[in-house]
Amino acid sequence: FPDGHKAENQPEGSNVAAYFDRGWCFTESCMASLTKDDKRSLDLGRMRDDTGYDYQALKAVCAQGGCRRPPLLPSQFAAELET
Repeated sequence: FPDGHKAENQPEGSNVAAYFDRGWCFTESCMASLTKDDKRSLDLGRMRDDTGYDYQALKAVCAQGGCRRPPLLPSQFAAELET
């Protein structure tokens, strides 16, 4: 939550799960990988704080490069969301 906001202060029924635990990141990644060329799907988590990047360097470090997963069956997708 942003500074000054706490999970316990949110209205009843609000989704107070941590950002990466909400399932949207996983869902969005799965959807994007269905249509995007693997060289254009970047994992920005591979970036280093102490490094400056131009676009070519960013692609070299962060491109998925062939490690895109095949589509999941609905039952597998649901199981992934539960973890």
